[in-house]
Amino acid sequence: MASDSHHAFVTVQKIYYPSLCVVGIPANLLTIYTMYSRRCGMSLVARLYLIALAVADTLCLFWGALIDLSLVWLDPSPFWNSAPWCGLLTVLEYGSVFTSIWTVIVFTVERYLVLRTTRSRRPGAQSKVTIRVIVAVTLVSHLVALPAYWIYSSRLQNSTLPDRGLEEVPACVYEQTFFSTAVVWFHTLVSGGIPYVLLILFNVLIGQQLYAASSMFTKEQLRTINGLTTRSLARKSILILFAVSFAFVLLTLPRFVTYCILRTAYNHPGHDRNDYGQPINLFADLAIMLQWLNSAINFLLYCVVSRPFRREFLHVLSCRALPCPRTPASNTALKVYSLQVGQVSTPATVMPGS
Repeated sequence: MASDSHHAFVTVQKIYYPSLCVVGIPANLLTIYTMYSRRCGMSLVARLYLIALAVADTLCLFWGALIDLSLVWLDPSPFWNSAPWCGLLTVLEYGSVFTSIWTVIVFTVERYLVLRTTRSRRPGAQSKVTIRVIVAVTLVSHLVALPAYWIYSSRLQNSTLPDRGLEEVPACVYEQTFFSTAVVWFHTLVSGGIPYVLLILFNVLIGQQLYAASSMFTKEQLRTINGLTTRSLARKSILILFAVSFAFVLLTLPRFVTYCILRTAYNHPGHDRNDYGQPINLFADLAIMLQWLNSAINFLLYCVVSRPFRREFLHVLSCRALPCPRTPASNTALKVYSLQVGQVSTPATVMPGS
């Protein structure tokens, strides 16, 4: 019975991961193109962060779901199980996951700061800062992932290959050492524990800002804020941000919990990770499937919660040309009201397109 359930679950994974890549990677690429070529009702800064997130998610699916979990079933002896590719693939996989997670966190912090400030910002200068932040997040994420190179090693193991019988093939084997345990726990906190705390904290703060704005501003001020201002564009991207943050926590929390259990109660050489007769192994792999789903679902979230993105995406599919941009008035400035706890400050001005 255990053998039948093992083969059934392996078959499910063989179908699930390639299907996820076939759907998720093109969806992320379409997101990148749509965000790059259309405004989608958001500022350039917001679109840059969402483009960076789509790129990171595409790399997650490529390195993790495609190379590590899909193609390995097509080739029983893949070259990436040999040194140095075994460790390098692990670093690239972890680095792309960290980049995706921390891009969402940095974007969340940036949206909170936009709601708190009334200073006029030049779009060109702000976009340069955003690009530098995205590059920094990507580099730091891969540097943090670098120790993962040494937690797996390539070893020869006996394996029965189709049409070739019993043969020694290279395999990536987890090193049961203190260093490996320390790296895994550190990466678990970086990709799970700390991001959860930061996302919940800043999303609550953003929610408080929006609630305070709706209760403190007059109708006239709210009409002004809802015009073409930095705060208005921020509001349009915050709904997407809430959806992405909620999906991230919902889909990755099971992986965080099962990984903590595996590295505590089952962290010994005698535990067979491939034995699906043990419920913890089944739940852990189901949690991994949910984690990779998080890298493919953002496109669907954008379509559901954002009408401007949905409209622009349909225009892209129909090859409809962009509308002619309006010529802004030469001396037009829009009011933005600063939101502070317990008071409303003097209106400041922000040039359109910030």
